[in-house]
Amino acid sequence: MKLRDSPIYHEKQSFWLCAKLQQELYTHADLERIAKYLHELHPEQTGWLKFNSHKNFLGFGDYDVNVITSALQEHGYDLLWHDNRSDIEEADLSNSVGLIVHIQPEWFFRRGHWFAVKHFNQVLTTPVVPVTYVGQPRAARSTSPERGSHEYDAKTFEPGFWNLDSKLVHPEHIGDRKDLNEFLRQLSKRNRVHVLLIVPLNTPSTASLSS
Repeated sequence: MKLRDSPIYHEKQSFWLCAKLQQELYTHADLERIAKYLHELHPEQTGWLKFNSHKNFLGFGDYDVNVITSALQEHGYDLLWHDNRSDIEEADLSNSVGLIVHIQPEWFFRRGHWFAVKHFNQVLTTPVVPVTYVGQPRAARSTSPERGSHEYDAKTFEPGFWNLDSKLVHPEHIGDRKDLNEFLRQLSKRNRVHVLLIVPLNTPSTASLSS
């Protein structure tokens, strides 16, 4: 099975455009437009350097949560923050169409990273891509069309949550809600992690979701 035949939309990260939410709804230009609008809306927040604090000043992406929130709101969705003081299993996902996970940098010069987690209600058959590592030849780690046309083994997965991280070669199946809880707990042990729920606009927040 070829990567391009996968039923899950997945866009590999280029530059620092990790906040594209893994839906074919936004372009780089869209996110740049939103970041520019937010910058002009509150110019007093830019500091003495006058850089746009909502994105990387070189134009490579690295958008902040305000840009992501505004982009979602344009399509009728909003973000609710999960309160890290409570366990992730307490979060009510009944109205959520997906999650956005933010790995916060431990020090100033390290960039944070955003990625999406989405639940698919149907059984999916996807290519099984071996995990790549730094020591592999460049051809094995390539994102070129040749890699996209390569034939991989296929595997069928039950309905469940998928990790759509743009740094992955292909989305990874997480499993059911219990597996998701454990996935996020393990991630939190190694990083400072924030979990945000994607919900329809005007969904009321609760004590277990809002910080």
